[in-house]
Amino acid sequence: MQKILNIMATMSISFNPGQDVTVTLALSATDPETGPVSSSFTFQTAKGLLGPSSNPTDQSGFANSAQDLFAVTVEPATKAAFVHFFLTSAKGNVVFVNDVNARVAKLLSPPWKDDAKGFLRVETIQERKVELSTTDFAHAPFQTHTFWVTVGATGKVRLAQG
Repeated sequence: MQKILNIMATMSISFNPGQDVTVTLALSATDPETGPVSSSFTFQTAKGLLGPSSNPTDQSGFANSAQDLFAVTVEPATKAAFVHFFLTSAKGNVVFVNDVNARVAKLLSPPWKDDAKGFLRVETIQERKVELSTTDFAHAPFQTHTFWVTVGATGKVRLAQG
């Protein structure tokens, strides 16, 4: 007999201004044998989190409606931003994807490939698709490239079609 788990996940963010940001994922299982699970990730950053282009000071992070894909953009310094994904599964697993910038940079063509390595920002999440942007800070006026990626259940990232 197979058990069906109903796992809900939430993300909360706490700040130690000028020092670090902690992202906590709380998973509550309805199966009494497994109980709730909590995972915390602390990022050293004097600047905090970076929100979308429309609201850069937003510090709330991103989540899809299914609450199984979460993201933050950590801004350690001006003109530097690193994206991190957190994936949760129906079995109560948490997958942390630390190298999103490197994974996405491999998918892009020059000059955006190099820009994405050091500056990548989450704009929004819709289901398993994430809108990202990168900016060319080396040449004024600064140009921004916005595009969509699809994130698989294990963290595999690929350019979204259409």
